Parts: sequence; structure tokens; C-alpha cells
Amino acid sequence: MAVIVNVPRPAPPPLSGPAALVVQAVRAVAAQDPLDLPDAQAVAECSVLLAQLEALTTVVLSRVADVERRQLHVLAGAPTVGTWLGAQQTSLDRGQIALARRLPGLPHVAAELAAQRLSVSTAQRLAAALSKLRRHVDRPDGRIDGQDGHQVVTAVVVDGIRQLVCEAHGGLADDSTLLASVSAQLAGIAGRPVSELARLEAAMVLLAQHVEPGLLPSGLARLVDAVLPNELERRAADAHSNRRFSMRRHDDGSGWVIVEGELDLECGELLHTVLQAELTADPDNPTDTQAYAELREQGWTSEQELPVCDGPRSLRQRRHDALRNGLRRYLDAGISGLRDKTAPHLAVTVGIDTLHQAPGALPAVGGSGATLPVSLVSRWSCDSTLTRFVFSLGRKVLETSHSERTLKAHERRAAHLQTGGCCQGAGCTRGPGCRLIPHHGNPWARCHTTSLADTVLLCEQTHHQLHTGHTIRLKDGRWLGPDGWTHGLSGHGPSG
Repeated sequence: MAVIVNVPRPAPPPLSGPAALVVQAVRAVAAQDPLDLPDAQAVAECSVLLAQLEALTTVVLSRVADVERRQLHVLAGAPTVGTWLGAQQTSLDRGQIALARRLPGLPHVAAELAAQRLSVSTAQRLAAALSKLRRHVDRPDGRIDGQDGHQVVTAVVVDGIRQLVCEAHGGLADDSTLLASVSAQLAGIAGRPVSELARLEAAMVLLAQHVEPGLLPSGLARLVDAVLPNELERRAADAHSNRRFSMRRHDDGSGWVIVEGELDLECGELLHTVLQAELTADPDNPTDTQAYAELREQGWTSEQELPVCDGPRSLRQRRHDALRNGLRRYLDAGISGLRDKTAPHLAVTVGIDTLHQAPGALPAVGGSGATLPVSLVSRWSCDSTLTRFVFSLGRKVLETSHSERTLKAHERRAAHLQTGGCCQGAGCTRGPGCRLIPHHGNPWARCHTTSLADTVLLCEQTHHQLHTGHTIRLKDGRWLGPDGWTHGLSGHGPSG
């Protein structure tokens, strides 16, 4: 007969002095009714308590990291720190727990967090970005994503961080003390005899301390893409492969439902551009927003106010109406079914270093704020209008110039006459009725010229493959690769 013996767990040790004081202080504050405080004191104390909550969360995260580092959770019978935390009924979210686990490997982030020079949410974003880079940097071969690691990190630290700081401040004068200070600190970080990850960590912390919190996520994303440009290319290629869209009518005839859909980068940028333009031109915007409705309820009137609709629309409803208006405008213009008349009106900001694929150059940014792979930008630039901006060190515009990176109307017509309106890729049967894109044999980033003699017409599929690393053969026997004219097959074969 088995005998079950319940062995009681040992009582927890008494709290240390500082921890006991924290418990007592929290209980005392909780017992106090804020309505008993004068207004000024109530708001002042609330502000102080919020700051202390941030500080206390930082302390708790460091303690959690200590529990995991020393495997102390086994003393409570928990196999993992996650199991142990689950038994504590804590309000820490997964992101904060992940931060606690990452802090021991990020000493600079941990130090700035402990000194309250970083918020917990900012530290989370920094730790997440550095976690993405950790397995790619400090490799034995010194390479990062196929590039020289030291060169990449130096470019990101010295130029990338400085550019983001300047952009966050609307551009800085070359004699700005802030620009001088940031540049000096970045130069010091770049010269430290530490690991590449440690240099990136210190530089990203500096960025976080010089930009508004709302700008940090996009800035960190651009830096990660600058370090790992091939990863950006891979994600864009995956999105293109997984692109899909389907919709159906409701069974009761009340409308349509989007069943599923994923847009690739190009389609997403096009849709974003159309929606933004239509939102701006919306005749009912912004007079039907909730803010305007509240003002009217308070008696506010405007002689220039446009007629309002039945009720304030949500942002989602306004986007829906913008899509409807854009489609209606497209059909009303009578251009449905026409090809090769105008180039897409997409706005892309890209540096010359990015076009030349210099290591560590910040990626291009679309009008939506999305980072774009250089292959997509190169593909778009074949049929585009370019505006060149020359910036100062502090990202102030010094000079602008304008040029067309596309064929003029008569040149486009001449190209169609020469080719019969067919794709010039060998084996491709796409012809009149399909959109043909003028591709320039010698990349503009290298030659800075556009000419009919150097232009070939390609269908969208062949053009896409050319800009994603394929070498194609033309119907006249010539070979064309991503970097220009070539004498034979180098890499992938043509596709039609």
C-alpha cells in the first residue's frame, strides 16, 4: 500500500529592507483617497507615481532576468521562468518578459534603462531590433548578409543614425551644436574596440535618446534593413509570391466582403497613394469627423463648411469611401483598358548610395513609410520622373533638379512601332494589350542618361525577373542582366 506524504514547502524568507519598504509604501499610497488631496497636489503626485511605476518596472525586469540567469525558479518548483511567472499572476506582458531575458546580453541598454534614461517600451523596441541582428553579426568570417561586416556597421552607425536624427529634427544646420555632438558621439562609437553588435547597440541607444518615441520604430526598422538588405529583398519576394485578393457578395445582397488578401509592396504603395490622394480630395472631409461634430454641438459654425453627411465617419469608413471615389474617378476618366500611357505616380525617397547598393546605406522609403528593396526601386525607376536633392550634412536641402527617367510620348510610340508592341524578351509572347515597361539597358544610377536607343520594352513579368537577379536574352540575341548589357548568361536564364 502506497503512502502519500505531503511535504510542506519551506516558508519564504523575510523580505529585505528595501523590498519591505516598497511594499509598505505601496500599501500606504493605495489606502489614501486622492479626492482628499488639493487639485495641484493630486496631479503632481500622479505624475511622480507614474515615473516611479516606470522605475519599479525596470527594477522588476532586472530581478526577473536575475531569476532566469541563476535558474532560481527551480526553488519554487517551476521548470522555466515562464512557468514561474505564470504562477505569480503578474501583469507583465510577453514583450516585457522577452526584454527581461534579453537584458543580460545588452549591457548598454540595461545600464541606460536602470538610469531611467530609457523607458521600458523604448528598451523593448531596441532589444527586439538587436535580437533580429544578433545571429547575423560578429560571425567568424566577418560578413553580414554577404557584405563586409565592419564596413556595414560603420556606415550604419556614422551615417545612418546621423541621418535619422537629422530627419527627426526637420534637418539641422551644419553648424548646429546638436549635429556636432551627435556626429562626435557616433564617431566615438564607430571607433570602439568592441563587437559589431555592441557598436550597433550603443548607436541605437543614442538614436532613441534623440528622437521622439513615435519615430523610433520606423527608424529602427530602416536600420535593420540597412544592415540586412538581402533580408528585405527576400521579404519583398515572399510578399510578391504570396500576393492574392478575393472578394464575394454577401448572400443577402447587402454588399461585398473581402474574403482574404495580401498585397505585395508595389500594389500596397499604389493603393496607399490612391487612398491618400482621395482622402485629401474627399468633399465630406473633414466636416463629418467626430471632432467637427462635437464643435457643432457646442454652437460652432463656419460659412465655408461643406454639407455634412448623415453622421461622422470612422477612419476606416473614410478609407472605404476614398477607394470608392478613386475607382469611380478611374472609370469616369475613360482610361480603363489603356496601356502604356502614363507611369505610376508613386513617391519614393532613395539615396544615391542606396541605388549603388553601398554597404550599410539606409533603404529607400515609399510614400507610405514602408522600406523598399533596391530591386523594386530600380524596377520602378525605369519608367519614372526623378527629382534630385542635394543635402547638407544636417539633412538640409541645398539644391534640387528635375529630370525624366522615362520615354517621352513620341519615343514611347516609336518603341512600340519598332517592336510591334511586343515584349522583347526571348520566348515571351506577350504583346499588344499588355502593359510594357521601358527598361534602360545601362542603369541610370551609373550613366545618368535616358535614350531610346538604350531602351527595350519588357512585360511586367520579364521586367520583374530582370530586377530580381535574372539575366535574360532578347529576341534580337542580345543579353541583358540586372547591371546592364552582358555577353552571355550569368546566373538565371531568360523567362517569357
